[in-house]
Amino acid sequence: MVKTTDLSYTSPYIKTLFFFNFLCWVFGLLIIPIGLYGVIHTAQGLYYLKSVENAYTAITDHSGVMVALGSVIFLVSFAGCVGALRENLCLLKLYFWSLTIILIVELMFAIACVISAWKAHKILLESVFTKTLIEEYRESQNTQNFIDFLQSEFHCCGMTDEGHHDWNSNEYFECSELNPSAEECGVPPSCCISYKKEMNYDIMCGYGIRSETKKHQLGNLIYTTGCGTAVINYLKSNLYWGAGIIFGITLFQMIVTYLALSLSWTRGKISSC
Repeated sequence: MVKTTDLSYTSPYIKTLFFFNFLCWVFGLLIIPIGLYGVIHTAQGLYYLKSVENAYTAITDHSGVMVALGSVIFLVSFAGCVGALRENLCLLKLYFWSLTIILIVELMFAIACVISAWKAHKILLESVFTKTLIEEYRESQNTQNFIDFLQSEFHCCGMTDEGHHDWNSNEYFECSELNPSAEECGVPPSCCISYKKEMNYDIMCGYGIRSETKKHQLGNLIYTTGCGTAVINYLKSNLYWGAGIIFGITLFQMIVTYLALSLSWTRGKISSC
């Protein structure tokens, strides 16, 4: 009796790996155009800067980060998707090692944060957020919208433990007699407690609020806690939800990495890359 092979049979490894990666591929494909739109919008608003400064600000804006993140997700999931569908050993190996490197980097970052949480917190806030976000607040509409969202939603002002004093790093809000800006010695309106009142927005509420004559009114008019502290306090109050999400993402990555490795072993017995 002649044994026949069922050509319609598809390995569950292939089905599962293809399904997971197809979803990630679509997600990455959606992120890229959204980020590109933000980069173009930012670049158009920087016509007064030199071309090099223009490109740097547009790329380092969070829209540029979205493009980079979307591209990585798109390429890695594409390798996993096509590698599983075609049982291509080269693409499966690329996919496996890409996920392995990402997992190792995530693990190293998590360990560094646990071991030296305070130092990492200070470095991240002072070197990244203060320079990139505070100093470029008026240079990029995307950055401005992001900071306004943080400050109004988390009831904070500034990024570091210095709180509202961080805004002295921005040339428009700096307290200086040589500063010609109308916002001199002030803070953005999103720092104000009265900024969102029903549907009315008071865009001038932060003008001159850090001047000597108004310093005694600060606590009643603006938020004084830095957004870094406010966000960390929020995460602490929702620790179980955050831990569950992180665990879910890590578990998902480990599952698809195992599937890619299993399929690579199976395929490797038949052919080489």
